[in-house]
Amino acid sequence: MNTKIIMVIARVLITPLFLYSGTGKIINFTDNVLKTPFGDTLIGRLMIVFATIIEVGGSIAFIFGYKIKEMSLIWIFYTFLTSVMFHQFWTFSGTQQAGQIVQFTKNMSICAGLLMFYLFSLNKPSAIK
Repeated sequence: MNTKIIMVIARVLITPLFLYSGTGKIINFTDNVLKTPFGDTLIGRLMIVFATIIEVGGSIAFIFGYKIKEMSLIWIFYTFLTSVMFHQFWTFSGTQQAGQIVQFTKNMSICAGLLMFYLFSLNKPSAIK
């Protein structure tokens, strides 16, 4: 199969996670703000606004092949930070710890996939690479 087609398929397959999460933040904005470390404050609200832009805007950019290298780096940084902030497995025990370890390591696997996009994307201005 053509490498360009495989990259398009890979880009489309990685975006639902971010798109789903971002649209969830729009639909349940206040609930998501309350889950931030800052709660219902200006900083908490800004965190959710920026997260939504990164997730939804990044998904659209990724699907259309726009700035893949840059978006990959942003998503790697974002995914790592959210993992450290929201999946602190080291503070849990028992089954809760096991669940948080799965979420944290899943996110690190996503970072690895995004790193591959960063390394192998051509970043040409055309919509399909």
